[in-house]
Amino acid sequence: MVVLENGTVRYQQCFGAANLELGIPITSNTVFDAASVAKQFTGLATAMLVEQGRIRLDEEVRHYLPDVPDFGRVITVSHLLHHTSGLRDWPEVFSVSGMGMGDRITFQAILEMVRRQRDLDFVPGEKYSYSNTGYNLLAAIIAKVTGQSFANWTQANLFQPLGMSQTRFLDDPHALVLNGAESYTPASWGGFHKAGNQLAAPGSSSLFTTITDLAKWMLNFESGAAGGRGAIEAMHLPSKANSGELVRYGFGLSLGEFHGLKTVDHTGGWAGFRSVVFRIPEKRFGVAILSNAGNLDTLRMARKIAEICLDLAALPKVESSPAANEKPKTESSAAGDWQAYCGTYRLQPGWLLTITLENGHLMTRASREAKFGMEFTAKDCFMVQAYNAPIQFERDGSGAVNSLLYRGLHAPRVTVPQMNAEQLALFAGDYWSEELLVAWRLSFRQGRLMAWHGASGWVGFTPSDTDCFDLDNGLNLQFIRTAGRVTGFKISGQRVKNLRFDKRTVSNP
Repeated sequence: MVVLENGTVRYQQCFGAANLELGIPITSNTVFDAASVAKQFTGLATAMLVEQGRIRLDEEVRHYLPDVPDFGRVITVSHLLHHTSGLRDWPEVFSVSGMGMGDRITFQAILEMVRRQRDLDFVPGEKYSYSNTGYNLLAAIIAKVTGQSFANWTQANLFQPLGMSQTRFLDDPHALVLNGAESYTPASWGGFHKAGNQLAAPGSSSLFTTITDLAKWMLNFESGAAGGRGAIEAMHLPSKANSGELVRYGFGLSLGEFHGLKTVDHTGGWAGFRSVVFRIPEKRFGVAILSNAGNLDTLRMARKIAEICLDLAALPKVESSPAANEKPKTESSAAGDWQAYCGTYRLQPGWLLTITLENGHLMTRASREAKFGMEFTAKDCFMVQAYNAPIQFERDGSGAVNSLLYRGLHAPRVTVPQMNAEQLALFAGDYWSEELLVAWRLSFRQGRLMAWHGASGWVGFTPSDTDCFDLDNGLNLQFIRTAGRVTGFKISGQRVKNLRFDKRTVSNP
């Protein structure tokens, strides 16, 4: 961790182990994968080449990379920078294909995924949707116009001028990383698991650096020693969607506010690595954190450090959930009919919350979890002690309970279709994606429709509507019928929409 204020390092300290198995401590020379913090380096590289006239923001991407498919819509360099291109986000696409974070993923595999994409998720410029893929294409464009690999160009034009001697973009997933930290994710029994990392995705991620080097990088936003003031200022400009709505994302930088002050930041997360670079320019203040623990909320930590160092007032409490602040009351003080709360609520695809009334007590049960009691705290508000979190029910204009709030998620009430084995069997079979060159085999298993899904193992399907299912891994699926027969499905996630699979017989998928 490093804290900068008024152009100098105010605090720098390291904690914990770089390698738990060997007992190696983290030092200022320990190298971490900073993951998506990499995007601001790609952003500055792009801004520099725009100033030099070698890249144009309004130029079509196919001008530089002609093997990107022609989707019938123009995707510009600006669309890539501001996450408004409509291109699918490769981590979720590879997840659909059955790959996990520990699998080998290369820059070439990402480019090939783009070449095989059949449709855009939305019209370019229509909206903001975070896409790592766009920043990998920016790296490919930079390599094309400079005649150097992206890793070599950034080494010569960014890292060396700033004296960032231990920083580089990794373009080989098997390359050695001297003084590299291992990364870890929490285990259910309280310890840690090693998190595999075979990713090489320069441009969007795969930036290996130290906390000492990140301090030099943050100082460059004031000095402009690498890139110059013009390019750095361009990085901080937001964009607009086609509708005119502001897109608060610059060149690899998220643009926000904190306690009324404008902030510039970006987080990173891959395998068990977590990182953040957080700045408040008008206060000449910045925090950078590199971590190898997958459960660390680096942005929240950086904001808390800013509050302490800058003596900012405590954030106002959120009043939308009285259950979080009020002392639990006895159940006898509850008003209204608790039966009105009972039902199923959809937090996310594959994540349902079912509320039941049993022996005068409300109980809640999330998908694939145990059942827990709920304590009344205020009208329409309950605390679930097992989750250490409140649930607040919401009502429509007529007073009927139609949704709930839980941990910032808005969950509408849903009616889950009940389907028997015979009905589910109609969906069983082999499905093939020409875009992914991947097959899914759906079968009736353990009373559910399920599919074997590579790194995720067996994934169950939960009916959510007619011909619609939520998957245990957070995806949702809509079956396609032709003349009444099931002929395929389209699968969607947060950053992938309507990826098509056609039903056909596949040998040894």
